[in-house]
Amino acid sequence: MILLENANKIVEETLKDKLSAKNLEKPSSVDLICADFDGVTWHVYTSSGNKKEINVSILVKCFPELQKYGANEILSKHYGAYKTDTENGYSVTLKINLEAFKDKLDVASEIALLKTRLYSAPFNHIFDTIEKGGKVDTAFGINFRDISGEKVFFKTADDRVLVIFTINFKDPDDIVIGKVFLSEFRKSVSGAPSVDFVQREPPRELSGQNIKADGFVTFVLFKRHFEAKNRVLTVNTLQTFRNYLHYHIKCAKSHLHTRMRNRVDNLLKILNRAKQKLPTEKKTAQGRTFNRKPGAGETAGPGGRGGPVKRGGPLRGKK
Repeated sequence: MILLENANKIVEETLKDKLSAKNLEKPSSVDLICADFDGVTWHVYTSSGNKKEINVSILVKCFPELQKYGANEILSKHYGAYKTDTENGYSVTLKINLEAFKDKLDVASEIALLKTRLYSAPFNHIFDTIEKGGKVDTAFGINFRDISGEKVFFKTADDRVLVIFTINFKDPDDIVIGKVFLSEFRKSVSGAPSVDFVQREPPRELSGQNIKADGFVTFVLFKRHFEAKNRVLTVNTLQTFRNYLHYHIKCAKSHLHTRMRNRVDNLLKILNRAKQKLPTEKKTAQGRTFNRKPGAGETAGPGGRGGPVKRGGPLRGKK
């Protein structure tokens, strides 16, 4: 299994290139728009009239929901020095002075984690709530992916945190493969969160809410999973679960198609070997049919072909 990277690689590589000393000698302009998972859009562009200033904007559809659970505090904590006026049509805009951060390539990695840190807001909110002795009896949901209507719900239960993903599939084949894949998550692994998967009907933790989805995946997190030393890893891994699932479903389908094509090729080879070679007539350059004359020890057979000589030698006619 492959865990997907949390940072946006395109944004990170672009900023590293701009922060290099070679670029600062002769700075060049940039205007890049790229997509990310969960319908997120990035815009990296040079400030007008100043090629040594780079603006990075991000559009997160569920940003108003994330603000309710501490997204603004996260921005101030990690990106307070970069915040600037928000570009029209985007959620957040950061400004980087290339001269001030010359050769500090770790800045590029920090900026590329902007989406991950924004999406961590509801996770940190509920983890902090349970650590302070509070509880969340009614599950609240964040519309992480508005395109497909998939949500992530959060709820506490005693000393545990429940994170419930709703899963939707466009392709009917994905439902079958996804069911097999998600069933493997039910297996108990020492130290890992317990996982449950149900289809169609929502789990009892979401009873009373009108939710329709192809499947529901519930992660049960214990205190050891969200304590300080493990929290970042837990949050970063969980928020990419939906993308991780669909990525591996596509990989499984690609592998099945490859095996099917290889099997067809093997069957065609078997059929080709079973074909009989039919006799073909040989013709001379003038278009006449060529009949091979019998050589020594052969007699002319049917059709003018040479055949083996019978014992006792050839029959001789009377003179």
